Amino acid sequence: MRVGPVISLASIYDHDMRKYRRVMYRGYASEMFVPYQDLSEEWYFRTFLDAGEFGVGICAVPLQPNTDCPPNAVFMDGYYTTRDGTPVKTPNVFCVFERYAGDIMWRHSETILPGDTVEVRPDVTLVVRMVSTVANYDIMDWEFKQSGSIKITTSLSGILAVKASAYKHKDQIQEEVYGTIVAENTIGTCHSHYLSFYLDLDIDGDANSLKKAHLQSVRVTDGSSPRKSHWTVVDEVAKTESDAKIRLGLGDQTEIIVVNPNKRTNVGNNIGYRLIPGPLAGAYIDRARGDDTIAKWTL
Repeated sequence: MRVGPVISLASIYDHDMRKYRRVMYRGYASEMFVPYQDLSEEWYFRTFLDAGEFGVGICAVPLQPNTDCPPNAVFMDGYYTTRDGTPVKTPNVFCVFERYAGDIMWRHSETILPGDTVEVRPDVTLVVRMVSTVANYDIMDWEFKQSGSIKITTSLSGILAVKASAYKHKDQIQEEVYGTIVAENTIGTCHSHYLSFYLDLDIDGDANSLKKAHLQSVRVTDGSSPRKSHWTVVDEVAKTESDAKIRLGLGDQTEIIVVNPNKRTNVGNNIGYRLIPGPLAGAYIDRARGDDTIAKWTL
């Protein structure tokens, strides 16, 4: 089983329309690329594809009640087949629970109008959890919030991949060791984790489009305002896969939105979901040549 939890037919209940509205047909983490940065003969080849080479689903482990999951969790078993077709059961491989961490989903207070007007909505999240121990690292959560947002969290718990060293103290190191000394004679090797996701969104139906909302700065040159500039949003609907490519980073202020062009709000805006990427991979991958055993990835 290559991937871990696969979320299918995710919907949100619309209280005004009194019906469920489709958000996502299917979604899962499709791959996790883990390149170690040690150039030595024993380490240079360690550029792992955790899903493709090990299998995130196969590496899933039974969850422990009251520790891996809270007391209010409901557990589910998982099944997969071996190469010869033999079925294998992994008990308690998923847990589902509501989490209230004291967070606020929405609030507002009126200070100008007479009387105290305070509106607060607590944030309660439905969590689907699986722990996959792929060598050293664990844990993946899908979080479904009452606001309708969906959050995917990968918590890389576990232990570091280490190598032996002659050094017992940081001050002794006079060469590149490709990591950090974490104990006497022990180096924790530098490495990265790059995740890619398969998201098949069906927002109010399967006729969806990907829209890139570019934030562009506009200079004020005609003296019409004391301000020297302002920013505006310019929408671009991708017509091909190539059009949908985007370079994430501080230099490109672009939001990614999946919309249903056939469904609009009461004021005429397309109904859609905004994709909010997590922390960026940085510039290292951009410098990979492709002939040095390092895969060239686009997040």
